[in-house]
Amino acid sequence: MTTYETTAVPGQLMPPAPLDPPAVHQLARHALDVLMPAATGPVESETRLGEAAGQLAIALCAFARLVEADADDQLAQGEDVVERLRRASLHVHEHMAATVPAAELEARTTGLVDSNLEEGLPVVGSLSAELLLSQGRSAIVRLTHENSHRDVELEDGRAVRVPAADHLIIRDGLHELARLLAPLTGSAG
Repeated sequence: MTTYETTAVPGQLMPPAPLDPPAVHQLARHALDVLMPAATGPVESETRLGEAAGQLAIALCAFARLVEADADDQLAQGEDVVERLRRASLHVHEHMAATVPAAELEARTTGLVDSNLEEGLPVVGSLSAELLLSQGRSAIVRLTHENSHRDVELEDGRAVRVPAADHLIIRDGLHELARLLAPLTGSAG
C-alpha cells in the first residue's frame, strides 16, 4: 500500500496553490490501493458502495491524466473524469435506494424542495420533455412537483412510478437544472 504524504495541518486552511501533477498521481495510486479492493472483492453487502469506490479511484486516475493533458486531449480526458464520477454517483444513489426507507427518501425530497423555496432558491415545479426514440418515434413525459417528481405522466394518460434510485438521480438533476436556468430569468434569488 502506498502512503500519501501531505503538508496539511488539521484545522488549518492551506493557501491556494496550483495542482501538482506528481502529487495528484500519488493520490490516484493511493486511491487505487485503498478503494479498488472493495470494487473487486466478494463483499455482497457493500457491492454498490464498493463499485462507487472503484469508480472514484478510476476518476482520480483520470483526473491525474487530465491535469497533464495537452489542449487537444482536455475534452476527452475531462469527459472520462465526469463519466467515472457519474458512475460513482449512480452506485451511491443505488445504495441509498436499497438501504434508506422509502418514507425517509420521500420526506427528504419534500424537505429539500421546501427548504429551497424558503431560502429563495428556485425549484422545478414541473417538466415536460419530448424523448426522441429510435426509428423516428418520440414520447412526451411530464414530471410534477405535486408528486415530488416520483411519477412520470405519459402522453397516453398513464402514470408510472420512478424506481427509487432513478428518482434520486432525477431529483438531483432537477435541482441542478433549476440552479442553472434560474439566473437566465433575471429574477433568481
